[in-house]
Amino acid sequence: MMIGPHTKPSGRTNTLGMSMYDVVYIDAHGGETPVAQQLGDRKDAADVARQAAAERGAGRMVLPGSARLPNCVCVIPVPPAEAA
Repeated sequence: MMIGPHTKPSGRTNTLGMSMYDVVYIDAHGGETPVAQQLGDRKDAADVARQAAAERGAGRMVLPGSARLPNCVCVIPVPPAEAA
């Protein structure tokens, strides 16, 4: 399941000045698979991560610069310049 730019407003404010979020699955070997890109809402990104983690039997976390952990689905804040 790959999800593209998301426009559904949720009324939540962005944190850390980030305007977009990517969701990535990191497998047991450290390989990354994009699940969703450029989601405009942190809550929506977390919902996608929760569903992807359940489908893969993986853990779930928010990753603002942490070390890569294997077998997890991560929500990664993307700076506006990278999201454009």
